[in-house]
Amino acid sequence: MHNRYKLIFTVLLVTLISFTAAAQKRTYSPYSRYGLGELQDGGFGRNAAMGRTGIALRNEYNLNNINPASYFGMDSLSFFFEGGLVGFQQKLRTDESTSEFSDMNFAYFAVGFPLAKWGFFSAGIEPTAVVGYDYFQDNGYETTDGNYSQFSTSGDGSTTKAYAGFALSPIRNLSLGMHLSYLFGKMTHSSLSQFPNDPISFSLGTSQSIQINDLFLDFGIQYMINLNDKHSLVLGGVYNPKTGINGTVTKVVGMGTSLEQDGKMVIVADTLHYQENKLEKNAFEMPEKIGVGIAYSIKDALTLTADYSTHKWGDAKFPDELTETTDMQKWAFGAEIIPNERSASFYPARIRYRLGTYYKKDYLILNNHQLKDFGISFGVGLPLNRTKTSLNLGFEWGQRGTTDYQLVKENYAKLTVNLTLHEFWFVKRKFD
Repeated sequence: MHNRYKLIFTVLLVTLISFTAAAQKRTYSPYSRYGLGELQDGGFGRNAAMGRTGIALRNEYNLNNINPASYFGMDSLSFFFEGGLVGFQQKLRTDESTSEFSDMNFAYFAVGFPLAKWGFFSAGIEPTAVVGYDYFQDNGYETTDGNYSQFSTSGDGSTTKAYAGFALSPIRNLSLGMHLSYLFGKMTHSSLSQFPNDPISFSLGTSQSIQINDLFLDFGIQYMINLNDKHSLVLGGVYNPKTGINGTVTKVVGMGTSLEQDGKMVIVADTLHYQENKLEKNAFEMPEKIGVGIAYSIKDALTLTADYSTHKWGDAKFPDELTETTDMQKWAFGAEIIPNERSASFYPARIRYRLGTYYKKDYLILNNHQLKDFGISFGVGLPLNRTKTSLNLGFEWGQRGTTDYQLVKENYAKLTVNLTLHEFWFVKRKFD
């Protein structure tokens, strides 16, 4: 198969599966009710196993979309494809109850290839935030006066980022990168009140959907310091300017005697309120983000890295009166060890062993308390035969929230399975 046909096939496959993946359930967290939902950290299989670091990471054989400047460090003769699956388990606990959920989804897709010796291109698609929660309250066991009521609230949806990135090097050891991204998606929040003991009562339903779509830019920089032939230091930075996002907010309040097929909204006998507003450009904003990182490497043996980033959510607007936000901060650390990449007889020596940890002050304020998120990660990069193609496995365990302040404590585990496909597309063959 010619290279151009492979490229066309890959793009079509990515597009098809991406639209399928957009409808999948990616979280069951009650915290996804607020703001944009549960934010996704980005990055691919290698990043996931190294504490979601990536601002200063660069590697010849792994794409890293956390910092677009890292693309210039890729092999200049190769085509790359990254695709992954994520399986997760969430355990939610309050002072009164415990619930467990699990699922598996497509995670992300990306391709990358050099345009020339001076530039590298990459494009991909990945979720940026997800919504998925379901809460039910029944006072039938508590009431003594016949005022039996049931209340349920649920939400679903996601926002997805399709991006194209480019990196170049204006001077030796310095690389600059940029992403042009298209953000799109829809989040729906519904609630339903019913009174089962009253045969003539109406059910009351409310629904709010937020649909967004717009373009935005983000930028990256990396500078490599070669300490000697094998040892190097990379300094990195990323910047996202605050950007207004186009969208539409639709609110419906209605009452009726029967429910829609999904059981989440009444078939409206009387619409009490209907409102559809096109968001003004500054009514919803993606926040300014600033991040810095450092990575120390011994070629083909060891990488140590650390990241710090802050997202200025406290200065950004969101069209939801229930949401209170503040600035998000994240610290992350990662390591990768390769015992002997050139070993011909002992395969475990060629495996890339990875580990990391992170601590995050989340962007949500609930009951006057800022959510905290802490996690650890580890994984392996498994080379296939003697090629640079690899299967990457990453495992993350973390804890978010607390049972104090009338909140929910969430323990979660994630398993990432990622394929990094590498092929020499830009070498002229002497024999066919």
